[in-house]
Amino acid sequence: MPMPTLEHDLQLYIDDTVISVFDTMLAMELHPSDRGAHFKPNETQVIGMVGLAGGVTAVVCLRVTLTFAGRLTEGMMGIEPDDIVDGDINDVIGELTNICAGKLKSCFRNPGQSCSLSLPTLVRGHSIDLESMSGTERHSYTFYHGDEPVVVEFYSLHR
Repeated sequence: MPMPTLEHDLQLYIDDTVISVFDTMLAMELHPSDRGAHFKPNETQVIGMVGLAGGVTAVVCLRVTLTFAGRLTEGMMGIEPDDIVDGDINDVIGELTNICAGKLKSCFRNPGQSCSLSLPTLVRGHSIDLESMSGTERHSYTFYHGDEPVVVEFYSLHR
């Protein structure tokens, strides 16, 4: 399938990917939202990032609050809240980001072209702003599970 050229095509790929991954891995329903994400200023965020290289050069980012990341860890690993450590949260957010990036990779694969994924990178902090480098295009999509935002950002290199 060729690289989507319209924002609408990319949004369809992202919506399908994120909704199906959260449903399959966590039996959790997410809803796309046009209202954007609202993170509180002092609320810790966890961001997973996975790069794609080959037929498409991009970075997929998955951003949630630390509180919600803990709930995701409970659901995915079956760990009681008091037993969760930072490494467990990192593993779950990294794996969810990796699964989303892998599913998106298949949307962009052209016959005869390889596409590889990087290892997940995790970032934690308050009021984090990710900026794209010159020559890249940023696409941001927000989903909600109840009041919890899930933000997926797709940074692609212009070719």
